[in-house]
Amino acid sequence: MKRLLSILILLSGIVLMSCENELDNYEAPNGGIKGLILDAKTKEPIPLPVQGSSGVIINMIEQNTNATKSVDFYAKEDGSYENSKLFNCKYKMVINGPFTKPCIAEVTVNGQTTFNVEATPYSRIQSKASLQGHTITLSYVVEPTDMSYNVSEVYAYWNFAPGIDNSSANYAGKTTIKSALSGDVTFNLNNEKAYINNLYKIKSNGGRIYLRIGAKTNGIINYSKTIVLTIPMQ
Repeated sequence: MKRLLSILILLSGIVLMSCENELDNYEAPNGGIKGLILDAKTKEPIPLPVQGSSGVIINMIEQNTNATKSVDFYAKEDGSYENSKLFNCKYKMVINGPFTKPCIAEVTVNGQTTFNVEATPYSRIQSKASLQGHTITLSYVVEPTDMSYNVSEVYAYWNFAPGIDNSSANYAGKTTIKSALSGDVTFNLNNEKAYINNLYKIKSNGGRIYLRIGAKTNGIINYSKTIVLTIPMQ
């Protein structure tokens, strides 16, 4: 009985080793891709939601291979993207973001490849901020990319961390403005509970505060670039 048990253990070890060797024979990804998602008109990167659960997903679909699933990863808040672990081959790239239609392109990955794509946002947003003591004034202008588009709401956000968008996890303060294509929003940080409760985090980050404007156009939110201000610390 002991001899039979020893033989079974030996055989199972051989099977496991053969499976491991078979798995080890697969080649590792030998290419990658990086680039920018550009506004088709301005040729500037389109500001996007925070990379993560609320962000923009890029689908890379292998062409002329036996692959059955796409390689998916998130674009970054500044409109850039990168995945350094792709196989060298031809791909169909699909990006469903805050664009008037999905951004679709074909690209051949050969080593670490740079490739920019173009899309049209529902609106373009310019913003600037000024600081007086602990009071911030955030000014904005929203420009729909089509005269027929409806801007229903504008949002002004501030956060004590760099990532900032309409997800409640990605802002500390938010003000909603109805149907106003331009204007000013004021945040008095001394009256903001989130500022007071997170002051230790802000101090450890050099007093930095992050601000952004979002505009809901035809039900889709586009964003301005993120502004960084340094608050005087006592």
